[in-house]
Amino acid sequence: MEIPNILTLALGLSVTANVFLISKLKKRSNLNKYLSTQLQKFKDLSSKLRDIVVQREETFYKNLHDIAIGFLDEVEKSYFIVFDGEYGNVVSVFGDVPNNISKRVKKTELPFATQRVYTVDKEKLIGLFPNLTKDGSEKTQVLVSDIFIGGELRAKIIFERKRSFLDEEMDTIKSLGSFFTSFIATHSYVTNQGKFQKDMILTIIRILEYHDPYTKGHSKNVATLASLVAEKMGLPDEMIRKTYWAALVHDIGKIVIPSTILNKEGKLTLEEFEIIKKHPVYGHDFLSTSSELRELAKYVYHHHERWDGKGYPSGLSGEDIPLISRIITVVDAWDAMRSDRPYRKGLPKEVALKELTEHAGMQFDPSIVKIFVSLIEEQGIG
Repeated sequence: MEIPNILTLALGLSVTANVFLISKLKKRSNLNKYLSTQLQKFKDLSSKLRDIVVQREETFYKNLHDIAIGFLDEVEKSYFIVFDGEYGNVVSVFGDVPNNISKRVKKTELPFATQRVYTVDKEKLIGLFPNLTKDGSEKTQVLVSDIFIGGELRAKIIFERKRSFLDEEMDTIKSLGSFFTSFIATHSYVTNQGKFQKDMILTIIRILEYHDPYTKGHSKNVATLASLVAEKMGLPDEMIRKTYWAALVHDIGKIVIPSTILNKEGKLTLEEFEIIKKHPVYGHDFLSTSSELRELAKYVYHHHERWDGKGYPSGLSGEDIPLISRIITVVDAWDAMRSDRPYRKGLPKEVALKELTEHAGMQFDPSIVKIFVSLIEEQGIG
């Protein structure tokens, strides 16, 4: 063999080897970059744990779903299913999903899956969830993540896209499943604790309604509307929840006001009115005995303050009054005006709205009145 040919061959082999090495290094570099990006996402996710688990259920699952999709590229469709017993509900969807998909599915642990994160043929998935996935796009790759808590299947996330899922992507989703197990378990605990607390407070509210029949349903009405106002104002979920709870217990202090005063059909004397005015103080005292309810106690204490400073019990004015208390003040007045009381019939909707508007800037925070009136008109609340 001639020397030039050997050199040419050697050079060719060297170039080929270099190209191969460069390709390997490039793949490794891309992988390292991918892993670094995913690691940062996990760090960000860890810092958001508390904020996410205290969200309302619908928002909680929607945010978890968005987070999961964010760990993968080019996802076309995705479904988040949460199971309770033998059936599950589709709590969040992503992509161009048919409007007629079933929101309720039977719990089925796929017999052909030995891992908690796995790929399946679209055809097999259609057999399990016909109403959920049969949309004529069978030529897609399907990745499934099963989330178990205490050995029980609690959630299933399904991802669809045209190209195959890589091993490193499946490893990422597997790690994410461990995070989600913690998130869902913690959220479930927080929700159950809140449910117990709410049930206890509702029991006390029912005792109050027995004591003062004319306030029946008032606390729940005020709580519901106040939380809607807080939501319309764009307040964080935690503030919306506190608004609901504080509004639910805003009249709890009336339980020690004599029923003869609460149910009096004639005009109250000055002495009787002074007794009535003590109910925010009593409510504050009751709630302050619990460390968990102490913040709510503050909002209850100030819910009869006025924007112009002529309210009670502290005579606070303007923005010195806690925001949640200002929201409750407006909604409380609205529901009181619309309800039948011992001394008068409920006012018509238009009259009650006019009263709120005319007293905005005096008795009520004008910006909250504006938002509340808009809410009433938009939702047709009577």
